[in-house]
Amino acid sequence: MNKKVKIILPICAILAVLYIIFAAKPLYPEIQFLPVWTLDLDSYTKGEVAEATAEDFEHAVAFKLGQNLGYFTPEGKILNYLTFPYKATVSDDSYALYGTSSSLIDICTPNGSVSGKIPVTGFPYFTKERKFIFLPGGSSFSKLNEDGTVAWTYEGFTPITAFSSSSSGTVAGFANGTVIGFDNNGTITHNYEPGGSTYAVILGAAISESSKYIATLSGQGGQRFVISKRNGKSYGAHTSIVFYKSMEEELNRQVLIKFSKDEKKVFYNNATGIGIVDCKSFRNTELPIKGHILSILESDTGKEIFVLSKEGSTYTVSTIESFDAFSGAFSFDAESACIAVKGNSLFVGRDGKLSRIDIIHR
Repeated sequence: MNKKVKIILPICAILAVLYIIFAAKPLYPEIQFLPVWTLDLDSYTKGEVAEATAEDFEHAVAFKLGQNLGYFTPEGKILNYLTFPYKATVSDDSYALYGTSSSLIDICTPNGSVSGKIPVTGFPYFTKERKFIFLPGGSSFSKLNEDGTVAWTYEGFTPITAFSSSSSGTVAGFANGTVIGFDNNGTITHNYEPGGSTYAVILGAAISESSKYIATLSGQGGQRFVISKRNGKSYGAHTSIVFYKSMEEELNRQVLIKFSKDEKKVFYNNATGIGIVDCKSFRNTELPIKGHILSILESDTGKEIFVLSKEGSTYTVSTIESFDAFSGAFSFDAESACIAVKGNSLFVGRDGKLSRIDIIHR
């Protein structure tokens, strides 16, 4: 063995060891779905409320499947299960059944007791700890108190085409391309037009938890996704557009938009799937998801985003981690479906069945 070989071999060995030490990366835990239970709703009698504790109802999870709705506990106990003939709105703390001309609508708690009455005709919409009713004509709405009485009303003349609320505010988008934001007292905090399109119409809107940001998808012929930021808290405070993206392929239907709870990300439905924008760097990324996106839910830890989409009769539940890491998906055929999240569990409803799937990282 010559001198060159004697020198090169140790050097190569040392370099190999150094590469292994410094280039090696730890294996991060991967998300896993652990099936816990599945309930067959056909085995339960509709209209009967189960004997349960106040704590059971306090932690109830709502579901709505076709013409049926109800509540269950994370442990798999059906608390209330009923059918409705026409329309219904449901949240984890209340529900309401109504018709086309209901003039006095009962607000019911998960155990079926009446907690209030809505004294006006319209179409109620309940979300987490917030209640609204859209008034006949489609251009006005009211925010409701817990007992159903009217807290305040916005009366407009242009059809409402998008709507969203958070803990600190509400946003409505209109057919003429106008976006109006409100605080919890009904005071207008935002009033602007995203613009940039041949035909102005707001197809989707969302407001962040602090009401600092509003995101919209708007227009036909130059459709764009826009994020605006309010610089101040008083009426008339300047609203500036801080991000916009023109859509290469346009949608002609209402779309879903949602901010993360920490306001660091916003998710929006586009023609190819779901778009995600980082609200600090305004970096945009897109993930392919087939079909019409029906729900975007964030886990309690904020580590995962679950997306329910539908294409034909096939529903797909997709999971997104971190900013834009697609972690997997599963699909099933059904006439109706829904998803819910509580703790570290994902709940999936499909036709006459409910399932709990725990989310773990290993």
